[in-house]
Amino acid sequence: MTFPSVSKPLDLIIVEDQKEVREGLRYLLGLDPRVNVVRTFERVETFLEALDTLPTPDLVLMDIGLPGMSGIEGVRILKKRFPAVIVIILTVFEDTDRILESIRAGANGYLLKSTKPDILLEQILGAVSEGSPLSPRVAKRILEEIQDSGEPSELSDYGLTPRERQILTDVVNGFTYREIAARYSIAASTVKKHILHIYQKLDVNSRAEFVKKAIREKLV
Repeated sequence: MTFPSVSKPLDLIIVEDQKEVREGLRYLLGLDPRVNVVRTFERVETFLEALDTLPTPDLVLMDIGLPGMSGIEGVRILKKRFPAVIVIILTVFEDTDRILESIRAGANGYLLKSTKPDILLEQILGAVSEGSPLSPRVAKRILEEIQDSGEPSELSDYGLTPRERQILTDVVNGFTYREIAARYSIAASTVKKHILHIYQKLDVNSRAEFVKKAIREKLV
């Protein structure tokens, strides 16, 4: 599998209380030269304290169910101090309340620990250049939440082209940029351009917003 390229290794920090999971992630991600696992922590509190002595990371993988302060509160505090840091929730929880609370706190993506290792690595590497990753099952939960929240007052097609509507549907269904490119025999760079245009037309800034708006307004 071909992974997204990055201009320099991503400085990444892992916050996970289960040692076997934490060390497994450190090993897996450390195998790729485009990832530099700076440190790992088992508590949010020690992670936040250490930030004063560490280089600001590019990306943080954060569990939710941590001892002491929760990962969601950790995301909220981290984003206030360092808004540009990309934070991906990586957890076993897939209930709607936790998903939406994480997104509201500022999380850039929400992935399940059951995600296959190669897909997980691709999603993490792609987070910097391709937007906010969501596991397909997480996207389904957001869909269910939106369906339960009632109908929008107005619907618009936002001037999307037929190709943009195809790609929008694929993004909502959890396909990666490269999988979408393969489906239509086009370059990944072309997919990125289409998605940028869709973001602009929908007036959204993250994949979570993208998915919610697409489903709520019945664009898929």
